Amino acid sequence: MANFRYKAMTEAGAIVRGTLDAASEAAAIRQLRAQGHYPLSASPEGSDAWSERLTALMPGKRKVSLRILALATQELAELLGAGLELDRALGVLIGLKNLTTLKDHLIAVRAHVRDGAVLADALSREKIFPRFYVGMVRAGEMGGALEPALRRLSSYLARTQAIRDSITSALVYPAILSVTAGFSVFIILAFVLPQFKPLFAQAGASLPLPSRIVMAFGDAVRGWWWLGALVAIGAWLWLRRALRNAEFRRRRDRFVLRLPIIGELLSAIEIERFNRMLGTLLANGVELPMALGLAKDVLWNTALSDAVRDTATSLREGQGFARLLARSGVFGDGTLDLIQIGEETGKLDEMLIRQADLDEQQIKHRIDRLLALLVPALTILLGLVVAGLIGSMLIAILSVNDLALQ
Repeated sequence: MANFRYKAMTEAGAIVRGTLDAASEAAAIRQLRAQGHYPLSASPEGSDAWSERLTALMPGKRKVSLRILALATQELAELLGAGLELDRALGVLIGLKNLTTLKDHLIAVRAHVRDGAVLADALSREKIFPRFYVGMVRAGEMGGALEPALRRLSSYLARTQAIRDSITSALVYPAILSVTAGFSVFIILAFVLPQFKPLFAQAGASLPLPSRIVMAFGDAVRGWWWLGALVAIGAWLWLRRALRNAEFRRRRDRFVLRLPIIGELLSAIEIERFNRMLGTLLANGVELPMALGLAKDVLWNTALSDAVRDTATSLREGQGFARLLARSGVFGDGTLDLIQIGEETGKLDEMLIRQADLDEQQIKHRIDRLLALLVPALTILLGLVVAGLIGSMLIAILSVNDLALQ
């Protein structure tokens, strides 16, 4: 027997955590289900050793390509639709050559399924699968409609990957431009300005203020670049440590949501994902309080997640869902109107999914507009920086010439 830490959801939608004694993870899950809970995770105590934490932080260990994930999801849906059992369908996926990057994880998932875990629980133990992915699978299993849920999930992943590909393609030129301009500025400050320093030395304090500022900045870059690198590394390490604090994350997320353009876009992306997840859960027969508890896990922004959690708590008091969401102040009027209509007509799931489709189209248009404005804005900004450096040097040269003629 061993102690297992667990996280589960009650029938009322509340999240409970604790420990229990069990012979294995599968036995722990069975105990939770016997208590009327829906297991979300179960792991042995002490499993968060430093070695596993460092492994989880390594690049490429936590995520998988959305394209590969979408392909695997589509294949699994096709296999289940053809009448194969889940264990056999996973075995077929393991043998596919175009899913070799997922092979080890699929083997582990099948082993968990054979031990008695449902697919969502098995996926949650493999940290490469996103939370919203596990939540969508859980929604399909709870509603007895795993195959349709997988098909919707595959379609969603494919659309998300298409948006990412378009963004990546559009950012190639700005990235090259930024790197080239940054390298040019560094060369000017570190190597070009020192060549003019003997010439400027005779002018002394007579140099114009912009030129003196640029010269001082160039000296700082040449002499203290290592200090800047250490400060940047220290700031990154401090930020990583600070983000472990829940209150710091809340303040950061609230600040991000208040940003004029980026905040609105990130909020729209989060709400679109939440609406789609909640609509899918409701369509699969999950009760609203429990659906809110599950859909909350797809939100990365803790400010939004807290608002949904408070809504789920107040919902048990008999208040209207749309009114409670309006009180949170993070959902738009259009979303709230459709939710209210869905409540009144008894088609809340359809309205949420419809709103998610509308939000997805609007998000794509917003991203396209931002990318269209990014290139000229970045070109102008970097041009002004380089022009300012060159202009300050020219002003200094003209000032030295004026002194020589006097």
